[in-house]
Parts: sequence; C-alpha cells; structure tokens
Amino acid sequence: MRLFRANEVAASVFDVDYGRLWSMGVRALLFDLDNTLGRRGSKSLGVDAFRLLDDLQARGFRVGILTNRKRGVANALATELAEKYAVLEVARKPSRKGFASVLAQLGETSATAAMIGDRRLTDILGANRSGLYSIRVKGFPRR
Repeated sequence: MRLFRANEVAASVFDVDYGRLWSMGVRALLFDLDNTLGRRGSKSLGVDAFRLLDDLQARGFRVGILTNRKRGVANALATELAEKYAVLEVARKPSRKGFASVLAQLGETSATAAMIGDRRLTDILGANRSGLYSIRVKGFPRR
C-alpha cells in the first residue's frame, strides 16, 4: 500500500513549497495535466498555471508534463506546452516508461525529480515505482 501514498499532499499546485523542494535537491518537476495544472478535459490552461510553470523554470527547475490524454483530445494544448516544456501525451501512467522518457528529455534522474499529480492510481503510483518524490494535489482550484 505504500506505493499509493504520496510523500506529501497539497491543496493544489499553487500550494506546493517549491523552495523547500529545491533545498531538498529536486531539480525536475513533472506535472500531470488534468485536474492538476488545469481542469479535467480543458483545451487550455489558465494564466495562473502558465505563470507558475514559467516562474518555476526561471527559478532553475526543469519542467515536464505527463498526461494520459490520448493524442488529438488536447492536441493544441499539448503543442502549446511543448514549445516550452517536455510534454508526453499518452504517458500510460503508472508505467515507468513515460516517467523515464520525460526525465531523459530533461537530462535528470529520478533522484532529482518530483511528480505532482492528483491521482493515486496513476500519478502517485507511477512516481513511487519510478523512484520520484511524489506530491498529490487535491485538485485544480476553482477560481
């Protein structure tokens, strides 16, 4: 059952203590898309989410996004995100392959990475199986 438990829990991506993660040696942040960076099934992200990702990169983090969305469902969003970040659609989480692929794109290892997502059965299980620090968010805030 330990594989389903996150190392920590936060209300949303906006409530994670990224400064503490940096001090712990985390240099790569992998994010789930649906119900984490944006509302489930949305075709765009809000300004706040883009601002957060840009800020994290400016602080020195490498940013990646793994989603189990099928290609085409949010193709425009994935294309837009891929201009600045490592993006993997159809990641097949909790499979380790998607995590390894994005980490390779970022030039990082699981020892220096954290996964932030809302689902225990995909995001947290996959992160824990892959040796990443795992953070479960309770969902995307309704603003």
